[in-house]
Amino acid sequence: MRDGLPDLISQKNFLLQELQANRIDYGIVIPDNLPESSIGNLQQCLTLLRNEKCIFVMPSINILREPTSSVDEFDDLFRRTSIVGLKIFPGHDEHYPNDARLDRFIQLCRKYDAPFVVHTGWNSGNPTAAKWNDPKYIVEIADKYPDLKIIIAHYFWPEMEYCYQTTRGCGNIFFDTSGLADSEVEQATGKETIRAVLERTIADKARGVLFGSDFGGCDLASHIDLIDKLLISDKLKEAIYWQNAADLFHLDLR
Repeated sequence: MRDGLPDLISQKNFLLQELQANRIDYGIVIPDNLPESSIGNLQQCLTLLRNEKCIFVMPSINILREPTSSVDEFDDLFRRTSIVGLKIFPGHDEHYPNDARLDRFIQLCRKYDAPFVVHTGWNSGNPTAAKWNDPKYIVEIADKYPDLKIIIAHYFWPEMEYCYQTTRGCGNIFFDTSGLADSEVEQATGKETIRAVLERTIADKARGVLFGSDFGGCDLASHIDLIDKLLISDKLKEAIYWQNAADLFHLDLR
């Protein structure tokens, strides 16, 4: 969702228009993990999007504040297929991915074979935020729970090469491309580094990368262009664009 629009209905309409303009049939929305937010909390997004069959919802967790949803509520939402995964924001939130307080949420993801998504890398204008989401901590989770599907968001930019080397060989770790075509990320990381690391990741594991855009803060078309210019087959590009996400999140794309 995008900041600056007057209300959540406007947010939804803008999202649907942008998806259509970029020929994207389905998307996953991540509500804010704060009770009051201009982009909508979990209950607001579930209500707003309940009739939009092209949009799936993945809640975000904040273990440092009064929770907007309990583990039991997430369990019920998973059971009713109202949500498709869980995401944490270490770096925006000052805790590590392997914080023991997250274990009960990890167990839910294992129970429903749902991805556990981890925000990584610098925050805009704040490189020190990356200390909270270093991939070495994510590897600890991957080793402890080999059946847990983990998605690293933003590929720990700008240290993508470090992230690649640290996580290489972890069969249950995947990566999304969200934010990687943003001008700040490109400048800090290097366009060639971004493309090269993505291509090596895909060479190692054909289903290892998922399309993501960080919609609302980043340009959709630029992220599509990033995938289109990778030196990989059209079949692998198609997998990045939809098949990998459909498989990992068990999305109903009828």
